[in-house]
Amino acid sequence: MNNIFTKPGIGEPVFLRNLKIYPIHAENNNGSSLATVEETMTAGNGEFRELDTPEINEILFINRGNEPVLMIDGEEITGALQNRIIAISTIAESNKRARIPVVCAEEGRWDEIGGFKTGNYSYPRLRSLLIKKRQTKKDLQEKIWQEIQRKMTVTKTRSATSSMHDIFENLAEEIDRYIEDFQSLNHGTVGIIGTAGNRILGGDIFRNSNIYKKIEKKLIKSYALDALEYMHKGNDQPDVEGFLATTFAILNKIKPRKKTQNITIKGAGLLGQTLVYQDNFIHVSAFSV
Repeated sequence: MNNIFTKPGIGEPVFLRNLKIYPIHAENNNGSSLATVEETMTAGNGEFRELDTPEINEILFINRGNEPVLMIDGEEITGALQNRIIAISTIAESNKRARIPVVCAEEGRWDEIGGFKTGNYSYPRLRSLLIKKRQTKKDLQEKIWQEIQRKMTVTKTRSATSSMHDIFENLAEEIDRYIEDFQSLNHGTVGIIGTAGNRILGGDIFRNSNIYKKIEKKLIKSYALDALEYMHKGNDQPDVEGFLATTFAILNKIKPRKKTQNITIKGAGLLGQTLVYQDNFIHVSAFSV
């Protein structure tokens, strides 16, 4: 299997208020061409639907485009009967229909309000729960609802339906301040690690810089929502290089089959997942535990 890239390295951090973004660079960052959910739906080449008999934990994606579509763990899909988030990173093949595993991110609604739209990326703390609880499915949904309630409390936001989307909407101006002077990381960037205070929030790494660039600002906004909780949490420098090294030490031990796979990764103080497609690592997300 091909490595996700060769000679990974960490660049100098970009300071966005109390959020530090460490770019991850690669010497060789070519590879798979994939579309994002947002660009596919904007172009009219894809849509989400409720199943004929609607279920909380599955929705249908119809990909009419000629490119496979990358869906990232925690990616939000709003509307229809209730807002959902993608349960695991996955690929929707071109010109096919697929049932997509999801989790409800809006506890207080089961009422049709129109077709699905794209939303935000879930903040790292919530995404870590998706991975932590994926092997104990019986309490995953309840834990996600509890986390959204906790987030509403600490951010002093309100939502009539306990919706994660409403948290982002209520704090939109505050989150936008994080990226008001941000342009983009350099063209060799294939991912980021985000820290706030003395905490590593998490990291996302992609097969190539083209994939990363498509979602850069949206991804950083999700990290900013978590960073809001760590305005006064100390200044000790977390071990970012160790976090990345641990992640790749785990990846180097994986021997996946050639079919599309989502594999949980575990290490000292780290929990994550990796998506494998056509014998390549496509996306890795990892979070501190």
